[in-house]
Amino acid sequence: MKISYVSAVLALVLATTTAFAQNDRPEGPRRGNGPRAGMTGMMGGMTGGLLSPENAEPLFGENLEKADFPEGVWYFNDDKELCANKDAVIWTKEKYSAFICSFEFNLSEHTNGGFLIQCSDKDNWIPNTIEIQLLDDFGQEPNYHSCGSIYGFQAPRENATKKPGEWNRMVVVCNGRTISVNLNGRFVNFINTAQWTDNAKSPNGTDIEEKFHGRTLASFEPYGYIGFQGLHGNSPMKIRNAMITPIKNADTSKEGWVSLFGDKLENAEFDPEVWSIDDEGVLHATKDDVIWAKDKFENFMLDFEFKTTEKANSGVVIQATDKANWIPNSFEVQIFDSFGRDVDMSDCGAIYGRCAPEFNVCKAPGEWNHMTVLCFGPTITVVLNDQLITSMDKRLWTKADENPDGTKPYGWLINKAPAETENAGFVGFQGLHDKNPVVYRNVKVRKFEFTNRTGARGPRN
Repeated sequence: MKISYVSAVLALVLATTTAFAQNDRPEGPRRGNGPRAGMTGMMGGMTGGLLSPENAEPLFGENLEKADFPEGVWYFNDDKELCANKDAVIWTKEKYSAFICSFEFNLSEHTNGGFLIQCSDKDNWIPNTIEIQLLDDFGQEPNYHSCGSIYGFQAPRENATKKPGEWNRMVVVCNGRTISVNLNGRFVNFINTAQWTDNAKSPNGTDIEEKFHGRTLASFEPYGYIGFQGLHGNSPMKIRNAMITPIKNADTSKEGWVSLFGDKLENAEFDPEVWSIDDEGVLHATKDDVIWAKDKFENFMLDFEFKTTEKANSGVVIQATDKANWIPNSFEVQIFDSFGRDVDMSDCGAIYGRCAPEFNVCKAPGEWNHMTVLCFGPTITVVLNDQLITSMDKRLWTKADENPDGTKPYGWLINKAPAETENAGFVGFQGLHDKNPVVYRNVKVRKFEFTNRTGARGPRN
């Protein structure tokens, strides 16, 4: 698949998925270990450079070197088509949280296969995976077993499958908890798994197939392996041009990125007895005192690396409207030694006290982590070590003293309801909080201007 095609698909998918997302807007995040925002409101942020056509790569590698599968089962034929001779799954070696995956597939009569995402257990994948059905159902009425269905849960909106022997093209956009499916140029399915909190009924009240009553879709981490089901039955399927464009941390070598504080901290407000930058560009603090950027920021991406010590606790302050009394007048992206922990709303990558990360990818103390924070209007999104882990849409946080899932924010944070707060504010880094330091490097920012184009708003860069 050529990069030019990826660019076209990316533009089409982002536009249409955003429209679907607005129609299927959740009332609030799913319940679980801390407040979750369902990863909604992210598509605008992705266009800021994290989900880029330049990141497109073969899903399993050019020669299946990035794949995990039983020896001798999966192979490329002479036409570079991926085939299987047994019912065994081919999996990616890496896990993914947010991505666009496109591929072509050719069905035989009665073919029954699947595209598998968010798998948490390869050895017991059926109850621990979301399956997008690949089925020979040309001309049939759609149901929740049809091609393009979220198998067993939600039928496609229409049947767009071609006849057996013809090549179909599918594009799947996985934006954390929101998943959309494009089949042969038609958007056939959209689901927000945060809404699926009942194991027997869909959010619309329709029945879920009984054999899928074990787990709710809301209980799935939006992070896992990707795969294709093998030869299921006796009707083979061929796959070609399987490409993935994963979300990644920002590439700050691109145009528009500048140092947040300046190379010599000339763009910062700080106590020089507290903050310093060494010859290697590493930022240190000796007391719990914030270093602030001089400018205000509204629509922007902030990118940096950080390294914790054991039990270290710090934070990145955004949208601050009062630097002297910033704690109840800002939001803090938590920086914490969360390595190996079950995460909550005080762990690394959380919107502190308001929105927990969906899963934990924090590295061990002493290792450098890479974080990108995106602020576009009321949405705050955090990407850590190339994984989208947190997304908060402030419009859902309509109470000052209660998060949308019913949990309570920490008392010292309570001021206005987040939905009522300003989007523009100051950006800063917390100093030496407690006795366990955090250090930073390569702290860069990129601003975005918004403009009206045929009634639409979006980032201009």
